[in-house]
Amino acid sequence: MKTNLDEINELHNIELYLYFYEDFIDDERTKKECEFIIKECGIEPENKILDLACGHGRHSIKLAKRQFKVTGIDINRRFIEHAERNSREQGLVIDFKIGNMLNIEYNNEYDCIILLFNSFGFLDREDGIKFIQKIRSAIRSNGKVFFDIKNRDNILRELTSCQITEKGKDLMIDRLSFNPRKGTTTNNRIYIKDGVRYDTPFTMQLYNFSEFEELLSNGGLKITKLYGDWNGKEFSEDSRRIIAIIEKK
Repeated sequence: MKTNLDEINELHNIELYLYFYEDFIDDERTKKECEFIIKECGIEPENKILDLACGHGRHSIKLAKRQFKVTGIDINRRFIEHAERNSREQGLVIDFKIGNMLNIEYNNEYDCIILLFNSFGFLDREDGIKFIQKIRSAIRSNGKVFFDIKNRDNILRELTSCQITEKGKDLMIDRLSFNPRKGTTTNNRIYIKDGVRYDTPFTMQLYNFSEFEELLSNGGLKITKLYGDWNGKEFSEDSRRIIAIIEKK
């Protein structure tokens, strides 16, 4: 099973998403993440950046303020509309587009491509292989790809059947299960806001490091830097994330 496009849009209902995640993805965190990307990828002003699954544009906007030429793509129309409105209000020129990141068609165009917050997990393994080929075509010969995904080895040790996030009287309830044959987690998520229930189930593909590295290698890419978190900590089996800076072979 993989999450279909309708489910992704329901999961990322903009009002619910921003309401429950606003404390988690605040301005300070976004600034810190962008500084880390700039430093580790060595990108310079006027370089072209492709922000895939850009959501409501929090990284695209911060990067555009640093004089980078940014394209942001997301499948969710309301996220893109929100990002466009926000960027206009700040006097920024960003090329936001509504689209499926799996359908990008670029050739040696970008100095840096970023894919964050485990968006890669919404692709099943077959689509993941196709996507790797797409980004290899899109990145310039000396460009960098920045990936941020969950580390399956750690996730399975921490996985619980139910997690509840409370915000006042409102709830986000995550009901999780793991499919060992496919390496996927399914989350039968429920939002309860203002007394109204919203069901937003989704399935995500998980990778351990060796699987992820092999996938990249088969697609003609190699990892040049590897971290276990956004503070630059060395990657280990205990790392919750796989943060990789990637180049063409």
